[in-house]
Amino acid sequence: MNASDTPPVTLRPYRSADAAATLAVFTEAITRTAAAHYTPEQIEAWARPGRRDLPSWDQAMSDRASVVAVRGDEVVGFSDVDEDGYIDMLFVSPRHLRRGIARTLLGFVEQRARSAATPELTSDVSIAARPFFESVGFHVVREQRPVKEGIELTNYRMRKVLSPSATAAS
Repeated sequence: MNASDTPPVTLRPYRSADAAATLAVFTEAITRTAAAHYTPEQIEAWARPGRRDLPSWDQAMSDRASVVAVRGDEVVGFSDVDEDGYIDMLFVSPRHLRRGIARTLLGFVEQRARSAATPELTSDVSIAARPFFESVGFHVVREQRPVKEGIELTNYRMRKVLSPSATAAS
C-alpha cells in the first residue's frame, strides 16, 4: 500500500466498542515506543500489560470524553482534554507514528479547549513524548517523579498557553 492508498485519519468520539482497541494502543505505545526511555520494571508498572480491567478502562475513557483517531476501521490513536485544559492521555499506535496522528489529535483537543475559553493546556508527558509536545508549543514546567506500583518514573508537567488573540483568530 502506498501513501495514496492509505485511508485518511478521521476523528470521532470514543465509544465503548473502542475499549479493547484503545487499551491495545496504550499498551503498545508504552511497551514499544516509550520502552527506549524507561527500564523494563518502569514499563511494566506503567503499562500493566494484561492486568487492566476492560470495563474500568472503558468507564475512564468515557468519563474523559475521549476522542479516537481512526484510519479505515482501525483505531490508531486517542486523546482527551478536560474542562481545565488537562490532557490526561495522548497515545498513537507504534505502527502509525510520524504520520501526523498525534498532531491531528492535539489540534482537535486544543480547539476543544479554545472553544471552551480554556486559557492553557497542561499534561504530564513522558520522556518519549516530550520532544513532540515541545514541537507544538508546550514547555516544561517541572520534572516529576510519579510512583506507579512502587516504581518511580520520570515525566514532565508541560504547559501551553492558549493566547486570547489566537482563540479569536481561530
